[in-house]
Amino acid sequence: MISIDLSEKVALVLGGSRGIGAGITRVLSEAGAHTLFTHTGNPHHAERVAALIKEIRGRGHSVAAEALDGLDQEGTLKLVNKIVEERGKVDILVCNVGKNLPRDVEHTAVEEWRAFLDLNLSTAFYGVKAVIPHMVEQGYGRILLIGSSAVFDGGGGAIDYAAAKAGMIGMMKYLSRTYTKKGINTNVIHPCVIETELVRGRYSTPDLWQGLVSQVPVGRVGKPEDVAGMIAFLASSWGDYICGQEFLIDGGRTMFRSSG
Repeated sequence: MISIDLSEKVALVLGGSRGIGAGITRVLSEAGAHTLFTHTGNPHHAERVAALIKEIRGRGHSVAAEALDGLDQEGTLKLVNKIVEERGKVDILVCNVGKNLPRDVEHTAVEEWRAFLDLNLSTAFYGVKAVIPHMVEQGYGRILLIGSSAVFDGGGGAIDYAAAKAGMIGMMKYLSRTYTKKGINTNVIHPCVIETELVRGRYSTPDLWQGLVSQVPVGRVGKPEDVAGMIAFLASSWGDYICGQEFLIDGGRTMFRSSG
């Protein structure tokens, strides 16, 4: 039977406690990887984090969590070093920290522009910077950057969000050019119309939700696991020959959305 096997792998999911991130954490753990995910440490979300850990461990899989401010470069470095000290390596890095606040350019302050670029792009750089020396030393690594369909159609409602996610592409191309020959594959995954708290909040009525569904040619809104499955595939041996690529996970909406 063909399967995705990540046993003996160590994965770090930056921003892995809810939505797409939680889906990635679940799937990587279920595929056999010891998966550590980060969360903001907000006490209001402690129950959700604990429930995710309990769920995954209850299925017999290995998972751990760490509170981390994604903008804390030193904290990110210390966390990676801690994982390497305890587990001996980091095989897989998923950069999923981010936030989007829809608004037009006229109402986007310069300070907000800088803050959202930092949150959506610099956090990925901090993760990459922390793991690269270890991946180079072991001659192996898989880096998965979470972008957005906004890089194709300008969607998402904020100029800083679209710009930051486009920056992921440049980061991927640099890493692929420089580190693929050292055993490190980097790819970008662009989700769109995935059922998360944010999307549910923006399409909060049955009519709005049905209108969203009608835009997706496959006939449904995506699930976090739709993104997570691609992540697991690329992180496994099935992805050994795939690097420097972008994958749009959107049910066909971006290119073939219905006008109805």
